[in-house]
Amino acid sequence: MSKILQSFQENEAGIRRYLSRFLRNAQDVDDSLQETFLKGFAAETKTDILEPKAFLYRIAKNVALYEMRKKRKNHVGYLEDSGGMELLEDTEQPGAGEQIDGRRKLVILAKAVATLPPQCRRAFLMRRVEGLRYKQIANRMNISVSAVEKHVTNAVIKCNDYLLQQGLEPSEFSSADKTALAAAVHKRKTVANER
Repeated sequence: MSKILQSFQENEAGIRRYLSRFLRNAQDVDDSLQETFLKGFAAETKTDILEPKAFLYRIAKNVALYEMRKKRKNHVGYLEDSGGMELLEDTEQPGAGEQIDGRRKLVILAKAVATLPPQCRRAFLMRRVEGLRYKQIANRMNISVSAVEKHVTNAVIKCNDYLLQQGLEPSEFSSADKTALAAAVHKRKTVANER
């Protein structure tokens, strides 16, 4: 098992409390918690993390500070007196059940990514977590763009297969690259039928 995944599971409540020191909004804390895990997991594919707990806390602090700076820049001003608190209520906040389900899904997704071959996982994380273009990934990995495309497509297919085996619908996670995934699945089925 990934050291980062294991450490994240063991320290999730503590990291959440740590993030809440910096961020007031529960949704910002949840988003930052997920981003902390994803950044740590992506970093682990590039190098060995000796102290995963300390590494996750450092990432959490950086993520929270970035979020605070971003909020400060986007601060519009004071709310005018609206005459009622109902406008200030956040009805979009997920309930406790949704938060637990989200954490469970995140762990399952991390396990799916952890099962990928190293090159495939590295290309996938650079694309999905770092948001790099295929050409940038190809340059970093010193492989062709078409090889990167194959790695990312295979990663999506394998992760989706893993999610389906766990009883989850891949569409619950992301709608990105559905066209590419559908084409790859169609191609895979066509090749399998020809055999």
